[in-house]
Amino acid sequence: MTLKKHISTLALVSILGLTLASPGFSQTTTDTDVDGVPDTSEVLLGTDPMVADTDGDGQNDLADSEPAFMANPIDMTGAPATFAIKEALVENNYDFAAKKDATDHLELLVTNSGSGPLTGFSIYYSITDADTGKVEGTFCKLDGFSIPAGSEARIHLDDGIEAEHFRANPNSIYISSQAAKTVKFVLKADGFVPVSVDVAKDKGGAEAAD
Repeated sequence: MTLKKHISTLALVSILGLTLASPGFSQTTTDTDVDGVPDTSEVLLGTDPMVADTDGDGQNDLADSEPAFMANPIDMTGAPATFAIKEALVENNYDFAAKKDATDHLELLVTNSGSGPLTGFSIYYSITDADTGKVEGTFCKLDGFSIPAGSEARIHLDDGIEAEHFRANPNSIYISSQAAKTVKFVLKADGFVPVSVDVAKDKGGAEAAD
Protein backbone atom coordinates (compact mmCIF):
# COMPACT_ATOMS: atom_id res chain seq x y z
CA MET A 1 0.00 0.00 0.00
CA THR A 2 1.47 3.36 -0.98
CA LEU A 3 1.50 6.32 1.40
CA LYS A 4 -0.56 8.28 -1.13
CA LYS A 5 -3.31 5.64 -1.19
CA HIS A 6 -3.31 5.38 2.57
CA ILE A 7 -3.63 9.15 2.98
CA SER A 8 -6.48 9.20 0.44
CA THR A 9 -8.32 6.52 2.39
CA LEU A 10 -7.88 8.37 5.66
CA ALA A 11 -9.10 11.56 3.96
CA LEU A 12 -12.25 9.76 2.81
CA VAL A 13 -12.75 8.39 6.30
CA SER A 14 -12.45 11.92 7.66
CA ILE A 15 -14.96 13.25 5.13
CA LEU A 16 -17.40 10.58 6.23
CA GLY A 17 -17.01 11.74 9.81
CA LEU A 18 -15.05 8.73 10.99
CA THR A 19 -12.13 10.49 12.66
CA LEU A 20 -12.46 9.19 16.19
CA ALA A 21 -10.41 11.97 17.71
CA SER A 22 -12.36 14.81 16.09
CA PRO A 23 -14.12 17.18 18.55
CA GLY A 24 -17.55 16.55 17.05
CA PHE A 25 -17.30 12.77 17.09
CA SER A 26 -20.09 11.07 19.01
CA GLN A 27 -18.78 8.55 21.51
CA THR A 28 -22.11 6.73 21.27
CA THR A 29 -21.65 5.96 17.56
CA THR A 30 -22.01 2.21 17.10
CA ASP A 31 -18.97 0.38 15.74
CA THR A 32 -19.98 -3.28 16.02
CA ASP A 33 -16.76 -4.78 14.67
CA VAL A 34 -14.50 -2.25 16.47
CA ASP A 35 -12.52 -1.46 13.32
CA GLY A 36 -12.69 2.31 13.77
CA VAL A 37 -15.43 2.72 11.16
CA PRO A 38 -18.93 3.40 12.55
CA ASP A 39 -21.63 1.06 11.27
CA THR A 40 -23.47 3.86 9.46
CA SER A 41 -20.34 4.75 7.50
CA GLU A 42 -19.56 1.14 6.55
CA VAL A 43 -22.52 1.41 4.17
CA LEU A 44 -20.86 4.35 2.40
CA LEU A 45 -17.48 2.60 2.27
CA GLY A 46 -19.02 -0.67 1.04
CA THR A 47 -17.65 -2.65 3.97
CA ASP A 48 -19.10 -5.10 6.47
CA PRO A 49 -20.17 -3.59 9.82
CA MET A 50 -19.78 -6.95 11.57
CA VAL A 51 -16.35 -7.91 10.20
CA ALA A 52 -13.33 -5.74 10.97
CA ASP A 53 -11.44 -7.06 7.93
CA THR A 54 -14.03 -7.15 5.15
CA ASP A 55 -11.81 -8.54 2.38
CA GLY A 56 -9.86 -10.98 4.59
CA ASP A 57 -6.40 -9.60 3.81
CA GLY A 58 -5.33 -9.20 7.43
CA GLN A 59 -5.81 -5.41 7.68
CA ASN A 60 -8.74 -3.85 9.44
CA ASP A 61 -11.01 -1.73 7.27
CA LEU A 62 -9.87 1.65 8.61
CA ALA A 63 -6.19 0.91 7.88
CA ASP A 64 -6.83 -0.73 4.49
CA SER A 65 -6.57 1.47 1.38
CA GLU A 66 -8.93 -0.96 -0.45
CA PRO A 67 -10.99 -2.53 2.33
CA ALA A 68 -13.33 -4.43 -0.01
CA PHE A 69 -10.66 -5.78 -2.37
CA MET A 70 -7.71 -8.09 -2.11
CA ALA A 71 -5.97 -10.09 -4.83
CA ASN A 72 -6.36 -13.86 -4.85
CA PRO A 73 -4.05 -15.24 -2.12
CA ILE A 74 -4.81 -18.94 -2.70
CA ASP A 75 -1.95 -21.31 -3.41
CA MET A 76 -2.72 -22.69 -6.88
CA THR A 77 -0.60 -25.84 -6.46
CA GLY A 78 -1.33 -29.25 -4.96
CA ALA A 79 -2.50 -32.75 -5.77
CA PRO A 80 -5.24 -33.24 -8.39
CA ALA A 81 -8.53 -32.21 -6.80
CA THR A 82 -10.98 -34.93 -5.81
CA PHE A 83 -13.68 -32.31 -5.43
CA ALA A 84 -15.56 -30.29 -8.01
CA ILE A 85 -18.03 -27.42 -8.18
CA LYS A 86 -21.21 -29.05 -9.46
CA GLU A 87 -23.36 -25.93 -9.27
CA ALA A 88 -22.67 -22.23 -8.73
CA LEU A 89 -25.54 -19.85 -8.00
CA VAL A 90 -25.51 -16.07 -7.78
CA GLU A 91 -29.27 -15.63 -8.25
CA ASN A 92 -32.47 -17.67 -8.44
CA ASN A 93 -31.55 -19.59 -5.29
CA TYR A 94 -33.72 -22.26 -3.73
CA ASP A 95 -33.98 -23.32 -0.09
CA PHE A 96 -34.15 -27.12 -0.24
CA ALA A 97 -34.83 -27.47 3.48
CA ALA A 98 -37.79 -25.07 3.39
CA LYS A 99 -38.76 -26.13 -0.15
CA LYS A 100 -39.19 -22.57 -1.38
CA ASP A 101 -37.36 -19.84 -3.29
CA ALA A 102 -34.59 -18.11 -1.36
CA THR A 103 -33.12 -14.63 -1.32
CA ASP A 104 -30.32 -14.23 -3.87
CA HIS A 105 -26.89 -15.03 -2.46
CA LEU A 106 -23.64 -16.72 -3.49
CA GLU A 107 -23.87 -20.50 -3.30
CA LEU A 108 -21.80 -23.50 -4.41
CA LEU A 109 -22.68 -27.18 -4.55
CA VAL A 110 -19.44 -29.15 -4.15
CA THR A 111 -18.94 -32.87 -4.76
CA ASN A 112 -16.29 -35.17 -3.29
CA SER A 113 -15.29 -38.11 -5.49
CA GLY A 114 -12.48 -39.18 -3.19
CA SER A 115 -12.29 -42.12 -0.80
CA GLY A 116 -12.13 -39.97 2.32
CA PRO A 117 -13.82 -36.88 3.78
CA LEU A 118 -12.54 -33.46 2.76
CA THR A 119 -11.93 -30.57 5.17
CA GLY A 120 -9.70 -27.50 5.34
CA PHE A 121 -11.52 -25.49 2.69
CA SER A 122 -10.93 -21.85 1.84
CA ILE A 123 -12.50 -19.66 -0.83
CA TYR A 124 -11.67 -16.53 -2.78
CA TYR A 125 -14.37 -14.81 -4.78
CA SER A 126 -14.35 -11.65 -6.85
CA ILE A 127 -17.30 -9.60 -8.07
CA THR A 128 -16.96 -7.33 -11.12
CA ASP A 129 -19.52 -4.64 -11.89
CA ALA A 130 -20.24 -4.58 -15.64
CA ASP A 131 -21.10 -0.85 -15.69
CA THR A 132 -18.33 0.68 -13.60
CA GLY A 133 -15.66 -2.02 -13.82
CA LYS A 134 -15.32 -1.95 -10.05
CA VAL A 135 -13.97 -5.19 -8.60
CA GLU A 136 -14.36 -6.55 -5.08
CA GLY A 137 -12.30 -9.51 -3.90
CA THR A 138 -12.77 -11.47 -0.69
CA PHE A 139 -10.92 -14.37 0.92
CA CYS A 140 -12.20 -16.50 3.78
CA LYS A 141 -11.55 -19.84 5.42
CA LEU A 142 -14.57 -22.12 5.52
CA ASP A 143 -14.06 -23.34 9.06
CA GLY A 144 -16.21 -26.34 9.88
CA PHE A 145 -17.15 -27.11 6.29
CA SER A 146 -16.56 -30.70 5.21
CA ILE A 147 -17.73 -33.14 2.55
CA PRO A 148 -18.03 -36.88 3.27
CA ALA A 149 -16.46 -39.31 0.80
CA GLY A 150 -18.62 -39.84 -2.27
CA SER A 151 -21.02 -37.12 -1.21
CA GLU A 152 -21.78 -33.45 -1.78
CA ALA A 153 -22.41 -30.33 0.31
CA ARG A 154 -23.45 -26.72 -0.23
CA ILE A 155 -21.53 -23.57 0.67
CA HIS A 156 -23.71 -20.52 1.24
CA LEU A 157 -22.23 -17.02 1.40
CA ASP A 158 -24.88 -14.89 3.07
CA ASP A 159 -25.58 -13.85 6.67
CA GLY A 160 -23.60 -16.79 8.00
CA ILE A 161 -26.13 -17.78 10.64
CA GLU A 162 -26.85 -21.41 9.77
CA ALA A 163 -24.52 -24.38 9.36
CA GLU A 164 -22.59 -24.32 6.05
CA HIS A 165 -23.51 -20.63 5.74
CA PHE A 166 -20.66 -18.12 5.87
CA ARG A 167 -20.68 -14.37 6.30
CA ALA A 168 -20.77 -12.22 3.16
CA ASN A 169 -20.51 -8.42 3.07
CA PRO A 170 -24.05 -6.96 3.12
CA ASN A 171 -22.74 -3.68 1.65
CA SER A 172 -21.04 -5.36 -1.30
CA ILE A 173 -21.69 -4.23 -4.88
CA TYR A 174 -23.41 -7.61 -5.22
CA ILE A 175 -26.21 -6.03 -3.17
CA SER A 176 -25.83 -2.31 -3.82
CA SER A 177 -25.28 -2.22 -7.61
CA GLN A 178 -28.09 -2.78 -10.10
CA ALA A 179 -25.62 -3.57 -12.89
CA ALA A 180 -24.91 -6.99 -14.33
CA LYS A 181 -21.96 -8.68 -12.64
CA THR A 182 -19.46 -11.47 -13.07
CA VAL A 183 -18.61 -13.53 -10.01
CA LYS A 184 -15.52 -15.74 -9.96
CA PHE A 185 -15.07 -18.44 -7.32
CA VAL A 186 -11.77 -20.15 -6.46
CA LEU A 187 -12.23 -23.02 -4.00
CA LYS A 188 -9.38 -24.92 -2.35
CA ALA A 189 -9.07 -27.83 0.07
CA ASP A 190 -5.77 -28.23 1.90
CA GLY A 191 -3.23 -30.14 -0.21
CA PHE A 192 -5.21 -30.02 -3.45
CA VAL A 193 -5.16 -27.84 -6.55
CA PRO A 194 -8.07 -25.39 -6.32
CA VAL A 195 -11.06 -25.46 -8.65
CA SER A 196 -12.73 -22.37 -10.07
CA VAL A 197 -15.81 -21.20 -11.93
CA ASP A 198 -17.15 -17.92 -13.33
CA VAL A 199 -20.86 -17.09 -13.12
CA ALA A 200 -22.78 -14.15 -14.58
CA LYS A 201 -25.48 -12.33 -12.61
CA ASP A 202 -28.18 -10.57 -14.57
CA LYS A 203 -28.83 -6.85 -14.30
CA GLY A 204 -31.01 -5.97 -11.32
CA GLY A 205 -30.73 -5.96 -7.55
CA ALA A 206 -30.87 -8.81 -5.08
CA GLU A 207 -34.50 -9.83 -4.75
CA ALA A 208 -36.14 -10.65 -1.45
CA ALA A 209 -36.97 -14.01 -3.02
CA ASP A 210 -37.00 -15.20 -6.60
